Amino acid sequence: MDGHDLHSPGPGPHGIFHGGATGQRAERGASSGPARGPDGDLPLNESLTGAVLIGLLFFLLSIGLEVALSLGLVGILGLLWLKGWTVGMSVIGSIAWSTASNFNYIALPLFIFMSAILLHSGIGSSLYTAVTRWVSFLPGGLAVASVFACAIFGAVCGSSVATAATIGLIAIPEMEKRGYQRELMYGSMAAGGTLGILVPPSIPMIIYGVMTETSVGQLYVAGILPGILLSIFFAGYIILRCTLRPDLAPRGTEKILWRERFHSLLEAAPMVGLIFIVLGTMYLGVVTPTEAAALGALASLILAAAYGRLKWPTLVSAFRDTVGPTSMCLLIITFASIFSHVVALLGAPKAIFQLIQDLGLPPWAVFALIFLLLILIAYALEELSVMIIMLPFLFPLVTGLGFDGIWFGIVMIVWLEMGFITPPVGINLFVIQGVAKGGTMKEIAWGATPYVVMMILFVGILFLFPDLALWLPRQMTPGR
Repeated sequence: MDGHDLHSPGPGPHGIFHGGATGQRAERGASSGPARGPDGDLPLNESLTGAVLIGLLFFLLSIGLEVALSLGLVGILGLLWLKGWTVGMSVIGSIAWSTASNFNYIALPLFIFMSAILLHSGIGSSLYTAVTRWVSFLPGGLAVASVFACAIFGAVCGSSVATAATIGLIAIPEMEKRGYQRELMYGSMAAGGTLGILVPPSIPMIIYGVMTETSVGQLYVAGILPGILLSIFFAGYIILRCTLRPDLAPRGTEKILWRERFHSLLEAAPMVGLIFIVLGTMYLGVVTPTEAAALGALASLILAAAYGRLKWPTLVSAFRDTVGPTSMCLLIITFASIFSHVVALLGAPKAIFQLIQDLGLPPWAVFALIFLLLILIAYALEELSVMIIMLPFLFPLVTGLGFDGIWFGIVMIVWLEMGFITPPVGINLFVIQGVAKGGTMKEIAWGATPYVVMMILFVGILFLFPDLALWLPRQMTPGR
């Protein structure tokens, strides 16, 4: 398969990877120090400088320094070294301001707040009940219901942790009562929770879209089909395994009437309406992603109030859970912007692209190497931080090879999903351990392993059939 099958007709690498116009104006407007070249740059060996800075970054991360502080320290030192104090400080201030004041990042706290309200109010429980009444007759029916409930809840949440915690609190006790095998039970919940960031809205998609100047709305729509297919793959695996080994998931004896099934749909209707408010309005071009986030946050408050669960402790917990992650994300992104400017100054993306061309590797081989590298790094670092660190190197490379930026964004999200259930830093494993109150990390990790394999295979399917991610964005009504 030729890499140009995924070709994007848009411009080449852009976004924060070239420092932005603000940073460039600051460089031109400040005076360069003594003993510098005509452009204000030090006559240094760029390869050696880049190697030292990357080595310093990984050293700081290895000793346990926070990702934001590591990126900031390396980025600031790199700019001061390359540009001098006067120019460097001017560029640092300009990049920090332009990044922190980016209007598109308003969607981050709004979606996080929406997921926090849904989590702390407990109004997502109706989803699991509705799905269970429709699929409980299947082999492993409660585990299948967990996966589909996670996929639907993810469509109004955008957070893997909130999805796993909300559905897990309801589903795990029910499966324990039925006598489900622990590995099957915990694995299905951990993997199902990851669908919260693939099925839009998705917080990592916002970060990817703004960092690369890729349309967040198109990323959201691109995640719909892959999210549906991956949830079907997960459910199919559970059904097949429980068909071959019925003892893993004993079936219930209760009979569910059709009247109860249809009544459960009415109970879940408000959550489905929330999905339309967030996704449907964006797909039709009525609102932008940021406006959709605001509508979703407002609708979640109204929904919680309608259910009588909008209490003061719920609001306090939701605000607290919004401020912390938002602040950390924006701090990481701001320092990542400074770091990315240093990467661009050193010409690292161009050098890597030239190296790949000199090696003569086909696009599929380059893609396989990139994916393998991401998997290896994810064993040592938290996945979202890895994505932010690696994008300045990877995005110019993959777009230069002809891969579509929207398609690569979906691949990155699937990789993030894998990392969320891969020990030792898979966050969903710890979430399920906290919810299960008795499950061991070994049981949870072993239960999640088959889903990691399925995600790797799914990335291969996306490579062979890129239209799975690109067809829906092409059908979008142009937004504002």
